[in-house]
Amino acid sequence: MTRAPVYVVFGPGGQGRDVLDALLVSGRRVAGVFDDHVDPAMLDGVPLMGGFHDWKRHIDEGAEFIAGSGNPLLRRDVSEAILEAGGVLTSAIHPGATVSPRATLGHGVFVAAGCVVAPQAVIGDYAFVNANCSIDHDCRLGAAAQLGPGVTLPGNIEIGDVTFIGAGAVILPGMKVGAGAVVGAGSVVTKDVPAGVTVAGNPARELPT
Repeated sequence: MTRAPVYVVFGPGGQGRDVLDALLVSGRRVAGVFDDHVDPAMLDGVPLMGGFHDWKRHIDEGAEFIAGSGNPLLRRDVSEAILEAGGVLTSAIHPGATVSPRATLGHGVFVAAGCVVAPQAVIGDYAFVNANCSIDHDCRLGAAAQLGPGVTLPGNIEIGDVTFIGAGAVILPGMKVGAGAVVGAGSVVTKDVPAGVTVAGNPARELPT
């Protein structure tokens, strides 16, 4: 069965190009990209269809969409706007990722090359997992969570909605990171992180606001 074409809504930054690449190398037909600032020469021949908000004009064309922003809040808001408008979300799973068939992935998810997602792991809607992350058994990522490259989740870890985990961070088994929290790059999280706070360091400590 031929899969529907995909539109990618970029948003600021280079995350959208990572999503686009994962779609292309997995054989998906990308019908176009929406962004206000991207250089069309960086789109591998995929048409630039218009600005960031122009996706709304194409919602009834039978295509699927994915919000490619690296900003968790923006990605959640765009994804929910697409759904509210009657659109359909797709996911971008790079063929260089290893995802257990016994893991559960939501809608609008991105999993980059080099990632390993273990059995009984759960990745929530709109969550993005960047290159070379390890998500072991029984970990749960909330909606629109963002893992930077090389994050290690050894098992039985709960990551809340719209959290941001910086590159190379390690979170010890059994820990919980609350919704909207930020974990700095290279941090080692040895205790639960409350919702909405920023932590960094080894061991990770809350930073003053």
